[in-house]
Amino acid sequence: MKTLEISAVHFPTTDLSVYEEMGNNAIKCGDEHECLKWYSKGLAKARELKNKEKERLFSNLIITLI
Repeated sequence: MKTLEISAVHFPTTDLSVYEEMGNNAIKCGDEHECLKWYSKGLAKARELKNKEKERLFSNLIITLI
């Protein structure tokens, strides 16, 4: 069975909820490192888009994860 692996590093979307969802999926599978990458990428995108609400969300998710 083939699985599609998507990397947070090369994920080009500006839909910030996708980063949150992918991070949540990673942590559900027990992959804290991958989760942190998704949340960090989401935080960077939120800053790039000047979305203060999502910046706070991703910051809180990262703090909770650490």
